[in-house]
Amino acid sequence: MEAAAKMIGMARRNVMRNWRHSIATILAIASGFTAVSLFDGFLRELDNLNTDGYSKRGMLGQVVIEAKDAQLYEDEDPWKYSLDAKQQAQIDLFLKQDPDFVQRVRFLEGRGIVYSGNTSAVFVGHGYDVMEGLQVRGDLWAWNTVAGKPLHEVKIPSAVIGRSMGRLLNCEAVPQTEKFVLPAGNYVPVDRPFTCAQPRLTISATTENAQVNAIDLPLSGMIDAAFREADKRALSMALADMQRLMDTDKVTRIAVTLKDPGQTQAFMARFQAFAAREGLALDTTFWEDHKLAAYVKGGMQLLSVFRNLFMVIVVTIGVMSVANTMMKAVAERTREIGTLRSLGFLRRELTFVFAAEGFFLSALACAVGFIAALGISFLISKLHFTYKAGVLSTPIELRVAPAPMAWLISALVLSVLATGTAWFCARKASRLVIADALRHV
Repeated sequence: MEAAAKMIGMARRNVMRNWRHSIATILAIASGFTAVSLFDGFLRELDNLNTDGYSKRGMLGQVVIEAKDAQLYEDEDPWKYSLDAKQQAQIDLFLKQDPDFVQRVRFLEGRGIVYSGNTSAVFVGHGYDVMEGLQVRGDLWAWNTVAGKPLHEVKIPSAVIGRSMGRLLNCEAVPQTEKFVLPAGNYVPVDRPFTCAQPRLTISATTENAQVNAIDLPLSGMIDAAFREADKRALSMALADMQRLMDTDKVTRIAVTLKDPGQTQAFMARFQAFAAREGLALDTTFWEDHKLAAYVKGGMQLLSVFRNLFMVIVVTIGVMSVANTMMKAVAERTREIGTLRSLGFLRRELTFVFAAEGFFLSALACAVGFIAALGISFLISKLHFTYKAGVLSTPIELRVAPAPMAWLISALVLSVLATGTAWFCARKASRLVIADALRHV
């Protein structure tokens, strides 16, 4: 142990003494560490935004309950793959007795045409349990309208529409002199005015019995449906109003929020056992695996592939830089190696010293990269860059979340590879005959 400590001290002194020779390698590894850390932090922030957007803002909770195979066939026959009043009552009975249950929100999807005066637009919307949805959204997204009031703030039946649909129906939010979007993406809870050529909407749709029905509702506010195409068609109202429009007591799906998201799989297993006992043909789906989130999930998987490819490139550059530095160091210090061998150092001890130098070199580089990553992340947060990613209806702020696991894994991978590369480069020189090493020029 004493000998190992002395060799480690020797390796550390060599790195500090010859740092100028290793500056290119340090910068290469530090740049790679910084880039990977920022990329992982960006992905982590996107994942947090998606979780917040679907689980809370979109009120999907953790688990979505639907009729068996609804995700596959509901577009062909939505009424056949919906949940009737009896099924809803049975599900509610189970949920009230489950220890992990917090809240459930029922949804009924609807499609049709909305009229406002002489203008009209196609809508793809839903009705939902307003007060239960408010609880699921929480304080952050309780106020979910960019203009006007949310449904829970209005005492009479009403509707909210996407801001882009509002433009199609000659409705516009009055420009705000003050910024109302908060850093987390939510809104200042204030009734922001908007103007419409016609303040009431006539909404028509085809009912379960293949009849055309229509209801008339005032427009209480406008929302941001996140995606540009969805925002042109988004319409929401209370579940009772959508059921009245569709002339039904059925719902499309039930979203469940749990006390601990980590217990999702256990909850789903308990529910499936209950459904089997009661003879209910139902599916339970984690929100991230639901078709509503398929677009986002596919995008995140694609970004993860790019991240992994990026990591391979960074590691390759780091290994090549360390190999170049260590081969040069070994060549320049061959006579030193011969001297140490003549003093009694063993081959494995010399390779250990060079391997330790590679480790210290990578550790120093990762420390520099860590500081750079923190500095750049802080700078990005202060500059408030925004982007739309091509499909978003409203720009979102570019942010980089802390990624401790990425820091740890990157530092570990780069250190192990740098250590192994340095050890491999030192093996040949350590095997030279002592006399040959001392004569080396």
